[in-house]
Formats: sequence, structure tokens, C-alpha cells
Amino acid sequence: KRKKHHLHLCTIDLPLTTCFNCIRTMDTTQEYEEMSPMESTDGPIETTKLVRSKAVTAAEQLHDPNQEAHERERVGDDENILSDILTTGASHSSPYRPNFVLHNFILLSVLFSANHGAVVSCLSLSTAKLGDLGNWQSSVLYLFYTLSALFGATYVVKSMGPRRTITIGMWIYCVYVACFAIATIFPTVKKAAALTGAAVGGIGGGFLWTAQGSYFARAAEEYAVASSSSLENSTAFFGGIFAGIYLTEEVAMRLLSTVMLRWGFSWIAVFVGYTMVAIGAAFLMIFVPNYPISEVEKRRNDSQSTFYKATVTFRLFLSDPKMKYMAALIAPFSLVSVFVASFVNGEVVRVALSDSNSTYIGLLTSISAAVGGGMSIVFGLVSGKIGNGSILVIGTSSFFAIAVLFLTNPNLENWNIYSLALVYVLQGIGRATFEGALKAEFALVFQDKEAAFGNISMQNGILTSIGYVLASSIHCPKEGTYCVEFSDHRLHNVLVFELLIVACSVIAVTGYHRAKSLYNREREEIEMEARLLGEDHLL
Repeated sequence: KRKKHHLHLCTIDLPLTTCFNCIRTMDTTQEYEEMSPMESTDGPIETTKLVRSKAVTAAEQLHDPNQEAHERERVGDDENILSDILTTGASHSSPYRPNFVLHNFILLSVLFSANHGAVVSCLSLSTAKLGDLGNWQSSVLYLFYTLSALFGATYVVKSMGPRRTITIGMWIYCVYVACFAIATIFPTVKKAAALTGAAVGGIGGGFLWTAQGSYFARAAEEYAVASSSSLENSTAFFGGIFAGIYLTEEVAMRLLSTVMLRWGFSWIAVFVGYTMVAIGAAFLMIFVPNYPISEVEKRRNDSQSTFYKATVTFRLFLSDPKMKYMAALIAPFSLVSVFVASFVNGEVVRVALSDSNSTYIGLLTSISAAVGGGMSIVFGLVSGKIGNGSILVIGTSSFFAIAVLFLTNPNLENWNIYSLALVYVLQGIGRATFEGALKAEFALVFQDKEAAFGNISMQNGILTSIGYVLASSIHCPKEGTYCVEFSDHRLHNVLVFELLIVACSVIAVTGYHRAKSLYNREREEIEMEARLLGEDHLL
């Protein structure tokens, strides 16, 4: 469509809040064609400012009596500049059919969930089977998980691609699962096996979750284009699918220990079984197709230094104020995970159910995963109507309720199978929002996929590591209402931890609304840029 002396700004909603713009300055003899854009690393606001600067220059030229002569001299340079300023996607079409993208993502989710299900099953048993060593092992796991996400994971994902990085992370995770079998078979090397496996597994975890987030965002984008649906709906849909599969398989993995023990198998057989599942899932990843990066992304990656790629996660945390507020949503999830693993699994179940052999832990923790899987599907279906914000508030309220239950009923002997089941149900609801809505929101709000999901891993790792250190370190002088004697015969103060969860849950809700406010303000500024150029009907 050719327009004489007209400046045309087209703004389209595309992935990760990026404002995709195409500028054309047209007259009877010269026209700017659609450019091949390149994704900006400065975010939508800075991109829009650059676009406006170029647009204003072009608009001024329309009133220049020597316009055609100037345009002939500048058109070549302007095309090159604009192709570097603008982001990809305006004319992007997916080479894949919607069903191919969907089935591929489901296959990835199944294999990923089987591998990680074995990991979290062993993690939930660490304190019960290894005592205080289990807390320190989990702390080491999350410490190296944090360091990996902070300094290396984004570099590996950007260099090798998300699918290959997921496969590498899954193989590394196999080492962590195997360390439980080694520690059980050879008690003399239990400490060395537990801590070494945790350090290696933490590195793999940082790779795995950062790459999973990147792959998830790419798959949702391809599906949105292939099915002609909005990115927001596609992201919420895929988030619900992944969380449902992930938590459902976790149910099976957690139940495996209870079933095998009931059938007379030993703990050695249980941990060997988990190891075989993790290895099998990692091997089958060869059947998962990859989404190749575009030429634009390749050029951008090639232009970035190794140091930049390795530290982009931390750079995003420092440079984008939204990230600091979104981090508050991760704190309740991380702290409740530690609270349930170290205190509820390790002590409350033992006292309330007289379960010194940890037989019921697999059954009870599977409740959390089952509820999480079911609620993930529900949340995925209703997210388009109530929004991710409402879902995140529901999840945070569930974490808040867990702490309140123990604050109001601190006597462990008063707990029974039904009240304990309620705790795991609430944790499952909260986990569903973390695995689905939270990650969908990160994919929507932040432009750099690897950096955004690297921040989830980094923040979760830091908070969980701190949580396990606190769980092992907060002692009290004498036994009382909130001063509980653990199986290690030391007195632990659980009140501090419970109050910390309550405070973080309140801060999480306010932090999210602040981050969303900043995001909406960015969108409004982008829209204002378009209206100033007289094309608000195209927004």
C-alpha cells in the first residue's frame, strides 16, 4: 500500500513485551520497504525512543523541498540502521504446524518431568534419610544451582541452544540422584557422596531450568504464530500443560518410594530405581526436535562477549526494576519448599504418624504434586478470564496459610493424617501457580528469555540455600511451644521460619502489583509514541 508523503508506524503485540515496529516513509518515487529487524537488548522503551528518533527525522524530511535528493542519498543507510533498531517478528511466520509444536512440547515435558521427578523425590527424602546432613546437602545443591544460574547457565543456553542444554542438565542431574544410591550402599562415604552429588547436581539444575524457560518461551511463540493466537494465551496454555505434566509425573515418582517399600524392596532398590528413571529420560531426549535460532538471534549472540552472556542474568536483575519486584513472588515458594522438606517431612510426619522409617513421606508429598498437576490445568483454562495476577495471589495465599496453620497449632502431636494432607494440598496449589502462572508471567513481561528464566533459577537458588541454612542454624535454649527437638536431638526454633513465610507472602503480592504497574507504564509509553505519530488506530 503506497501513500504519498505519509509516515506510517505500525505497532504489534509480539513476544516478551517487545514493541515490533515497521517504519515506512513514502512518496511518489521512493518507499521504505519492510526491514529485517534485529532484537534490541535495551527493552521496549529504549527501542521505541530510537524508532521515534528515526521517525521524526523522516517526518522533518517530508517538509524539505529537496526531499527526493536527500532520500536517494540516505535510503541505503537508513535501511541498515532501521534493520538494527527494530525487533523481529513483524513478518514472522512459523514453518511448523500447531500440532507439531504442541506434541513436541508435550514430549519434552514428559521426559523433563520424569528426570526432575526423580530428583525432587530424592530431595524430599534427603532430610528424612540423611538427617542434618540432608539439610546441608540441599543447601549445597541450591548454592551451586544459584552460582550456575548466575554465572554460567545463560552462556551455555545462548551458545548451545535450549534443547541441548536441557539434555546436558538432565545427564548432570543423574549424578545427583545416583549419589543417594551410593550413600545408601556405602555408608562410609555417605557424606562425601551426598555433598559431591549435590554440588554437581546444582550445576546441572542451573542449566536445566534456564534452558527449559527459554525452550518454553520459544515453543509458545511458535505455537502462537502457527495457530494465529495471541502470545499471552499461548504462553498461559503451554504453562498449564507443562505444570500439569510436570506435577503429575512427580506424583508417580514420589509414590514410587512408598509402593516399593510396601512391596518389600529396600531403600537401595528405591534409589537405584530413581537413578534408572533419570538416566532413561535423559537418553530419550535425542528424540525431541530443536527450534533453530533465527539469523537475527545468531548475529546478536555472536556480537555479545562471553562475559556478557555469562552475566546477563545478573545484569537484568540490576537494570530492570520490574525484576526486583517480581523476585518477591519466588520467596514464599522457596521458603515453603524448605519448611515442608526439612520440618514437615523430617519431623512432623515422624512424630504425628509415628513414621520413623519415612514410609508415608512418598504418599504425602505425592498429594502436593497431584493437587499441583490438577490445579495447573484448571489455572491454565481460567487464566484468560481471571488473569495470571489473580492466580498468583491464590498461590501466595496458599503458602501464607501453611505458615498460619503451624502458628496456630504448634503441638506436633495434635497433627494427624488429615491435617497433614491439608498442608500438602495447600503446597500443591501454590506450586501450580509457580510452575505455570509465574513462569508464563516472566515470559510475557521480560524480553530476554534466557536472562528472565535465569533470574528465576538464581533467586530460587539463593532463597532456598538461605532457607536450608536457617533450618539447620536457628536453635533455641530449651524445648517449648515453638522450640522443637528434631531427630538430630537439637532444639530448633520454627517460629522464626513461620513468621518469615508470612512476611514474604505479604510482600510478594505488593511486589507483583508494583512490577505489573511498571510493565503497564512501559506499554502505555509505547502506545503514546505511536499516537504521537498519528497512527493510534493501528495499536
